[in-house]
Amino acid sequence: MPPESDEHLVKMVNQIVTSVPGDTAAAKTANAAVHLEKFWSPLMKQQIGDYVAAGGAGLHPEAVEAVARMAK
Repeated sequence: MPPESDEHLVKMVNQIVTSVPGDTAAAKTANAAVHLEKFWSPLMKQQIGDYVAAGGAGLHPEAVEAVARMAK
């Protein structure tokens, strides 16, 4: 499977963070991290992790946190 574009991954992570259930921002971030860990391919996780490490332009703050949690 070819790699996803950075723009597409940014859009997807931002959508996940805004749409996952959670009563607080912390809960939504944690739930988004679980979603990424469960459903994203290793390549996609590596790409978004690298993107965040390079600055993460365009990602919501909660999305950056979700990616950081996923990487742990």
